[in-house]
Amino acid sequence: MASSSRTFPAVSVIVPSYNAAATIERCLRALEAQTAASEGEVVVVDSSSDGTAEIVARRFPWVRLIACPTRRFPGDARNLGIGRARADLLAFTDADCIAERHWLETIIMAHRVRRDPLIGGAIENGNPESRVGWAAYLLELSQWMPSRRGGRMAEIPTGCLSLKRWAYERYGPFVEGTYSSDTAFQWRLVRDGHEPLFDPAIRVAHVNIDRAGELARRKLRHGRDFARLRARAAEFSVARRVAFTALAPALPPLLWARIARRVARDRELRGRLARSTPALLLGLCAWSAGEALGYLSFTTPGRAGSRRRSRAGRRAARR
Repeated sequence: MASSSRTFPAVSVIVPSYNAAATIERCLRALEAQTAASEGEVVVVDSSSDGTAEIVARRFPWVRLIACPTRRFPGDARNLGIGRARADLLAFTDADCIAERHWLETIIMAHRVRRDPLIGGAIENGNPESRVGWAAYLLELSQWMPSRRGGRMAEIPTGCLSLKRWAYERYGPFVEGTYSSDTAFQWRLVRDGHEPLFDPAIRVAHVNIDRAGELARRKLRHGRDFARLRARAAEFSVARRVAFTALAPALPPLLWARIARRVARDRELRGRLARSTPALLLGLCAWSAGEALGYLSFTTPGRAGSRRRSRAGRRAARR
């Protein structure tokens, strides 16, 4: 990666990190080995309690480390990282992702030839030996498998995403204090006519949750936060929130069927789906319950409160 003496790197890679001691080294080794490493910088924003920051500081002195004393949600961490980043092109990955060797080079070239503000890529399964890992992968990431054709999409996960800085300044910051902030950010771009561009040549592998209980807990939280952000962004009425809550039990079979259609042409993936279905249904049921809780617990924020949160988010992005 570019040394700190270089004033303007071509791209800044932002990596939010929370209790990632088991995966952060593989993540950063992959970034260190990039074919375009000399053109980039890496900013890790860590709020762990498991020694992740110490690993980064000791083994990766070239990383720009922001160590936070208290827990930061991913959106909060990305805002902090962008505030310290020096490049006009921002790339995002996660502490449990391993970037393919040409990942950074492909991102830089894609933005040089395309005017699109947001370009993302494919995500592979980084721990294919685990059935629960396959359940987590198919549940969370089956829309962005490497076999999918490139083109426009409604959203792309921040595990493999890149963004021109002007778009962040216009549509940011990321919503803080919640999960699914990357989804809400992309909703704003799409409403303004900027659909994310999916390029499967840009690729990372994601190390998935491999414990059923943790998968269920995470999907419950994510489903709840997604519903709250959705209700806020679309200004759901009480009647609409009640209707979506009532429909939540239909989500597990519906989402399972969508996943099955995505893997229908691949014999190996069909087998993975069959073997991981019990854990997958557990995760889908947890997501469904989380959505119902989110709609039921959502309260419309007052205008003053919304303005305060927006100003706080902008201040965090500038720090």
